[in-house]
Amino acid sequence: ESESGTEECQQEETSNEEGKLDGLLGRPVVASTAALFAQRQQKLVERRDVIAECASLLVENPEENIALLKKLRVLCSEKDGDVAITVRKLAMVSLTAVFKDIAPSYRIRELSEAEMKLKVSKDVRKLRDFEQTLLSNYQKFLKLLDETTEVGLKSESVCPPAKKKQKRTKRSPLQVLDGNQELSASSLEGLSVVALQCLCELAVALSHFNYRSNILAVLVPQMDSSALKGEASQMCCGAVIKVFQNDLVGEVSLEAVQLITRMVKAKSYRTKPAVLRTFLHLRLHNIEEPVGVAGRGGAKAVKKEAATRSHGQHGRMSRRQRKRMKVEAKLDKELKETEAVESREKKSKLQTEILKVIFNTYFRVIKLSRDSPLLQPVLEGLAKFAHLINVDFFSDLMSSLHSLAETGRLSNTECMQCVLTAFEILSGQGSALTIDPRQFYTQLYGAILQLDACSSNEDVLLTVKCLDGMMRKRRQVSLQRVFAFVKRLCTVSLQLFPGACLAVMATIKQFLVAYSQCEQLLDTEGTGEGVYCPSVADPELCHASSSVLWELTLHRYHFNPTVREYATHLLAGAPSQGKNTLPSDLSRRTQGEFLEWCCVEGGLSGAVDGIAPPPPHPALKMAQKKRGARNYYYTDIGLQCEEVIAAEQHAMEKTTSLFKNS
Repeated sequence: ESESGTEECQQEETSNEEGKLDGLLGRPVVASTAALFAQRQQKLVERRDVIAECASLLVENPEENIALLKKLRVLCSEKDGDVAITVRKLAMVSLTAVFKDIAPSYRIRELSEAEMKLKVSKDVRKLRDFEQTLLSNYQKFLKLLDETTEVGLKSESVCPPAKKKQKRTKRSPLQVLDGNQELSASSLEGLSVVALQCLCELAVALSHFNYRSNILAVLVPQMDSSALKGEASQMCCGAVIKVFQNDLVGEVSLEAVQLITRMVKAKSYRTKPAVLRTFLHLRLHNIEEPVGVAGRGGAKAVKKEAATRSHGQHGRMSRRQRKRMKVEAKLDKELKETEAVESREKKSKLQTEILKVIFNTYFRVIKLSRDSPLLQPVLEGLAKFAHLINVDFFSDLMSSLHSLAETGRLSNTECMQCVLTAFEILSGQGSALTIDPRQFYTQLYGAILQLDACSSNEDVLLTVKCLDGMMRKRRQVSLQRVFAFVKRLCTVSLQLFPGACLAVMATIKQFLVAYSQCEQLLDTEGTGEGVYCPSVADPELCHASSSVLWELTLHRYHFNPTVREYATHLLAGAPSQGKNTLPSDLSRRTQGEFLEWCCVEGGLSGAVDGIAPPPPHPALKMAQKKRGARNYYYTDIGLQCEEVIAAEQHAMEKTTSLFKNS
């Protein structure tokens, strides 16, 4: 051990002597990896302490330490190549949190030169200096975040524009480090992600503050970005959704909606569906008089009505009373301004403008760009805001939806969304119109048959919503149509997974409860008019009253016990008490809860592996007794697949041998 220790000491002495010799001769001294790592860690700890100290002082007393904002902002452009990336990220995140804490709850007005020269008190001067310093640093910080995002993220539209001649781009100052070094593309990409996250947080938290339009101008183009495998688009869309949800008045929402619609129009309505799906989160349901806002002039009508009412009151007042009323109105206006209480007229006016912009985009997509990927979110938006559409446009809109569904180029989901939109329009103000929705019933009847095991839960829920919309108009729905839809739902339930099957059965139960005449479909000895023809497209002419719901009998032998129990309940006529009633936990579940419950508790695999086999069918027992057949029920699907593959291989070998012998 002593010999090995002496050897290590000699090696260290020789290395130190070589390092001194290299320094004397002017050669560069090469440090070890451990020394470089320790040096970097020391720099990083120093920068972290500076960032933490500045941030804590700013939050503790922002008016006294407002000058520290510049120090933090300088650290966002760190030039030391050893710690540049980490320090920049820490500084940007810390500065974002500081601005969210110290920014006032009002917009700061920029002072003119004449106002700056006026003599004011010491307290006013101090407040002005604080506000102007805060506003200046906030503006520069937003510019830095914008530049970092542009340098790191290369936005690619869904339909990129025509290729142009590539020009040599100049390097940004953010890319250059000390020693003429340059940040790599991956490092710039990581910085741009952090910068975009900071912009999203500022847009949500400081939507009332200055430069919100600048932030939205950066985020809106990134909503259709394909950078970072769509992560940038998700962040920006999520931020815009939160802005819509938190906006109580409508000013910020109007700015964002106008920017989004301009971008969508500039790209010829070829953007991601998530861009227009953000409109579904707008707070437009707070309108107290939707018909007046959407169809009778909105804020102008309310203002005119108030003026007429006040004019009638003034006619019965004396001159002194009118003068006193004017003074009170002026005082009320000043009080509202000081309390920041937004008037009903202002909200109504802003929401009316938002509706105009949204519906303008929706109608353009339906009439001019029917092959646009935005068709489905447009139909969803029309279905949600149908109660705010002017009644004069209903007939034109219904004819456009009908022609759109008849094109045959829509997917099954888009077709059902089109039907749901029509039902929503006719269920509100459109109920007073004489519009025959028979063609939409026919389209829904055909679209239901497209549901299968590959259909998503959203498609099943969309079908359920369409049927709920149909049931709202019981007087306009004939029994033949009801029989046809109940029979079609039973047919489709055979090709669905347990969750979707239970959702469909819950809808069938609603029909059985709402229409007592549907019990004749459970009677095997009943007779109807004509012969049931499931291939007929019109539900009125398929003679579904002559059919029987034999599919429910098959569900009694389903591998899922809940499906078996629900099928037995339906075969008994969906009784509310007595024998064959459902447990309370099942009877209270909605269609959406059935889908979520099945997905959470295992889906197909959990249903097969964790459930005992159902009782064998009586006919299967008789067949097994006669020919000694094997049981065809498998609890292990993998074993069944292996046996099928082995049987196919055996058949192929037998065929090959016969071919060789011949």
